Amino acid sequence: LRHTLKRGKSSQKSPNSHQTATMARLPRVRAAADARRPATARLLLPLILSILNSPLVFASKGSGSGSRMIRAVARGGSTAFLSARPPTSAAAATPSASWRASPPLSARSFNPPSLLLRSAAAGMSSSSNDGGGAPLSDRVRSTLDPCVILMKRLISKYAHLWDDRGGIYSLAQGVVYWKPPPAAYVAITEAAAGDDALHTYCPDEGLPELIAALKGKVEAENGLKQDGVEIVVTSGANQAYVNCVLTLMGEGDRCVVFRPYYFNHVMAVQMTRGDEALLVGSCSDGGIPDLEWLRDQFEGEGGESIKVVTVVNPGNPTGTSLPRSVLDGFVDLCREKGAWLVMDNTYEHFDHACANDPEISGVPFWCSGEDHVINIFSFSKAFALAGFRVGYVVMNAVGGRGKEAYMQMLKVQDTIPICPARMSQIAALGSLTAGRDWVADNVKTLDPGRDAILDALSPLKGKVMGGTGAMYVMAELPDGENDQEVAEGLVERHGVAVIPGSYCGLPGWIRVCYSNLDPERCQTAAARLKEGIKEICSKQ
Repeated sequence: LRHTLKRGKSSQKSPNSHQTATMARLPRVRAAADARRPATARLLLPLILSILNSPLVFASKGSGSGSRMIRAVARGGSTAFLSARPPTSAAAATPSASWRASPPLSARSFNPPSLLLRSAAAGMSSSSNDGGGAPLSDRVRSTLDPCVILMKRLISKYAHLWDDRGGIYSLAQGVVYWKPPPAAYVAITEAAAGDDALHTYCPDEGLPELIAALKGKVEAENGLKQDGVEIVVTSGANQAYVNCVLTLMGEGDRCVVFRPYYFNHVMAVQMTRGDEALLVGSCSDGGIPDLEWLRDQFEGEGGESIKVVTVVNPGNPTGTSLPRSVLDGFVDLCREKGAWLVMDNTYEHFDHACANDPEISGVPFWCSGEDHVINIFSFSKAFALAGFRVGYVVMNAVGGRGKEAYMQMLKVQDTIPICPARMSQIAALGSLTAGRDWVADNVKTLDPGRDAILDALSPLKGKVMGGTGAMYVMAELPDGENDQEVAEGLVERHGVAVIPGSYCGLPGWIRVCYSNLDPERCQTAAARLKEGIKEICSKQ
């Protein structure tokens, strides 16, 4: 009708009989509609109609300014924002504070990687919420980019250069080269053939038979009394950590991690609680988290907001096994200050230096069972079940604090996976029957590769961290070297991939994994790495 009237007005013609009848009915139609319409709608309708009748809407169609104007109105912006010209200032362009993107991570407590590797992940992140449509979460946007994905894209970018030379060897992602134990495949095959419940949900906390087996395992191998713990099986150790963050932290609470940190721990806190919830400590040159720094933080201003302390042992990315005395110190301090201690024991089978001192504890890998300590474990590394995604959280079930944490965590569990896939849990249960000795035999095969990687890094003549635990070594690059540029150069010119230390909070370093290639190929990759390191050192 508006279009018809405009056309009639512009041509100075009188309305025909149909138009006259239509206009005559409009007051009655509007009155009837108003009677059925809520009061809020009756108030908003004149504003909406006045906007729609504005020439601005038609003039800006397809230009983007119209959508910007509509967003302003929809978000409560002032009509002063409605201009045919683009906003002349950031303030004018942002109709409400909630619409603004959060400050970039580098403006806060982190220095996120950028430049080369982010360019390899085109489209993964951008700097603002502009561009039309509904905005994205500021917390997720400010979360670190997943470096393993970026490295895989970088490998794909240069793969054609190495097709005739055996391909690019990855020393980046932390996986093992061996396959799961045969018992895992037997369990899967039998379940596929005869388990009528395979397609159904299981209890949120996990299959009862797997829970029972895990309780026996943590008592025999970790010193955690099976009648005093509760267990939640998760989709990998990463989900286990997210469960802990969501269960233990509220708004305004803070979580401690130690630099160099495991990037997915940082990402979990960033996207669920925000950058301001992270408190980053440091480690010694040998990769030992600074306990005295932590005490100072507890006793300083805002110390009461520290609710969670995260320690990875053996360390990722440090590659360092922590002595029992260090672990005791963290357990005691967190108990004293009323904080949770989350111990990520993903690499429990990779304590090469036996720093955990099994002769004293009487178990292969001791873990604290106090009710303020939550232990995380994984099947991804030792049992090579990374793709099956099985981890688990162990909590004290004797004290009231641990019981309450367990009950509240089941809410998180029911919201995220409900339960891990039955088939994955069956594979994990089968793997447990292989025993710790099966894992130990495989772990011993990593020694030659680790020695070769340490030799490859020797030309740096700088700091090297790790080698005593997990599957990593970190090395400091010469002054002035950008770790991201080095990482890309190693892929392009030397056919070997590593993780830039920037993603672990340690710019100017690289993280090298020595477990993801069999011993022979690891030697080849180490030789390539050594050539790349020599090239870097020759520029100094």
